Amino acid sequence: MIDKIQIKKILIVLPNWIGDAVMSVPAISQIRERFPSARITIIGLSHISELFYEGPYVDEIRVYKKDFPSNKGGLRGIWGMGGLTATGLSLRSEKFDMVLLLPNSFRSALLVHLAGIPLRCGYNRDARGLLLNRPVRFTPQIKKLHQVEYYLHLARSIEENRRDRNVPPIDFSPPISPSNKGGNRGIWGMGALLFLSQEEIQQAKETLGKNQITPEDLLIGINPGAAYGSSKRWYPERFSQVAAALDKKYHAKIILFGGPGERDIAEEIVRTSGPSLLNMAGQTTIRGLMALLSQCRLLIASDSGPMHIAAALGVPVVAIFGSTDPALTTPIGTGHVVIRKTVPCSPCFRRECPTDLMCMDLIQVEDVLGGVEKILGR
Repeated sequence: MIDKIQIKKILIVLPNWIGDAVMSVPAISQIRERFPSARITIIGLSHISELFYEGPYVDEIRVYKKDFPSNKGGLRGIWGMGGLTATGLSLRSEKFDMVLLLPNSFRSALLVHLAGIPLRCGYNRDARGLLLNRPVRFTPQIKKLHQVEYYLHLARSIEENRRDRNVPPIDFSPPISPSNKGGNRGIWGMGALLFLSQEEIQQAKETLGKNQITPEDLLIGINPGAAYGSSKRWYPERFSQVAAALDKKYHAKIILFGGPGERDIAEEIVRTSGPSLLNMAGQTTIRGLMALLSQCRLLIASDSGPMHIAAALGVPVVAIFGSTDPALTTPIGTGHVVIRKTVPCSPCFRRECPTDLMCMDLIQVEDVLGGVEKILGR
């Protein structure tokens, strides 16, 4: 067993995907709860670290850069050996007592090994077991866990020193509406998952107001993209039909979300939908996205980062799944509606479909509208 009194400084290395980072929050909350007197520092990419601003789980947020290849073909920054070594040595000087390694990559394990952190806990996969002195076995049972459970098991294994214990199921308690501080309470009994400041919420309301959207309007968000790949994206023309139907039936106001690389998808939906839509794709920071999502009555989305952010804020989601498995990444909490068609090749987890994208093609506009109706009916 770990002597909690001796653990004064903890480092947590964050995942590199937005959705994974959101699903790691319960595990980080567990570390906070079990080591209440320790100073907890998280480190991750800039847009990932932003998710944790205003939250109570950590004492310090650190950022590293993931640089693209240079013109000479070498890698720079954290993932180049020079940057990796420099970051490791910088962390070494801070004398952390323990690290929780959430990513599965070899390089992330090498980073904390170079940092010389005495207790290094992570899953023993991708040939990195020798770099960890508290490895947790990656068993077939672990592979089948929901991502929230996957990270929670890792966090629990630090203290309990059991490498392949049976994993209890997680209670997916219903999310409760955002509190005045912007968070939602009650998910897994751990308190809020994501937090917003009053200033951020006010800025979101002002943005909506400038676009003739008032608090009395039924505001529905649509996130048509997915950073992982096209196999997770439903068709833009069907999102357009959904938007038109929502305008006609509910007089809903529609706001489109997406990253900079998804502007074309959003613009196509705007061109073909008919009603006027507020297109915010590529125009928000992560914090701005969170604030705007918090003002939505519900979100229609693919299996994506914004889907998980909305759920963590207590916003119900109509989640459209194709190539991925809801059993592993279904939205946090209950009250959501998952739309998925059973086909022989799904889940395949491919970035791009090599055939006809049948898993998405079979999902009709009426299926999504039915999901919206279920949520609004509650």
